[in-house]
Amino acid sequence: MKILIIGGSRFLGVHIAEDLCRRGHHVEILNRGSRPAPDCASRVYTCDVKDRQTFSDLLKADQWDVVIDTIMTDADLEFAVPLLDQRVKHFIHTGSAGVYGGVNRIPARECEPLVEHDATYQFNGKLREDNVLMNAFNATGFPATSLRASCIYGPGDVPLDGWGGRSVIFFELLRDGAEIPIAGWGNYLLHTGHVHDLGRSFGDAIENPESIGRIYNIAGPFAMTVNEYVKEIAEVMGVTAKIKHVEPDYILKTYSEHTKQRGLDILFQHMCCDIRAAKDDLNWSPIIDFKEGIAENLEWMRAEGMI
Repeated sequence: MKILIIGGSRFLGVHIAEDLCRRGHHVEILNRGSRPAPDCASRVYTCDVKDRQTFSDLLKADQWDVVIDTIMTDADLEFAVPLLDQRVKHFIHTGSAGVYGGVNRIPARECEPLVEHDATYQFNGKLREDNVLMNAFNATGFPATSLRASCIYGPGDVPLDGWGGRSVIFFELLRDGAEIPIAGWGNYLLHTGHVHDLGRSFGDAIENPESIGRIYNIAGPFAMTVNEYVKEIAEVMGVTAKIKHVEPDYILKTYSEHTKQRGLDILFQHMCCDIRAAKDDLNWSPIIDFKEGIAENLEWMRAEGMI
């Protein structure tokens, strides 16, 4: 198939592109040009989706079997969907399991009724994005799928730290055997997913037409507490995690340059989603063991000179 990836030059987008190329698809990339596109891309378009005229002209100038979006906001989708309607066989959006923050039943299923949180919650926009696409499917049959990715880790980015961000200093402290402050009791659930596994899910969705008009959770095989998450990373590093449970304000004051209130707020929400629908409908399942995956991630950080 001829496939366009919007924003396919970083982390998850790169893994999506590489997986699709391995499957024999013809992959094209649209990005702003600030990063090189994956080597497997057969064509690269340089465009900022915020430049509406250029973006519109580009989408109208060609046709693709599938368009995959890794970056667009709800406003971007509202602009792009009418341009692509009746001109694309499948549109796959990168959603987020962050929309499940605060749900009362876990593991959260895709049918869970969701509402936006207060204005500071950073995943409100991801819920609006899903709503734009599902509303378009219901109104005109627009062939949309949303894959709600869990907390992504793997080579290409710093994994989530224990403070709700992706700070290198957290892993330096862990490596050096320093005391690691964790907000509260650290017993809130975190659901990770390796970037290779998440990248594969897009190709699996393409190959299963029943995914159109659906939302799927894409995550690792299990959730774990933040305490366990930190301990397992330490074990891979060959050290013992010295966890100290503290008030959130202590972390915000001590590591003000490396963490934010909204990151800690996310960690206090149980993140645990049900992946049975993706297994059943898409024949997808996570295959990478967490410790093996985090070891690969840490090796990438070492190669990049981060730790």
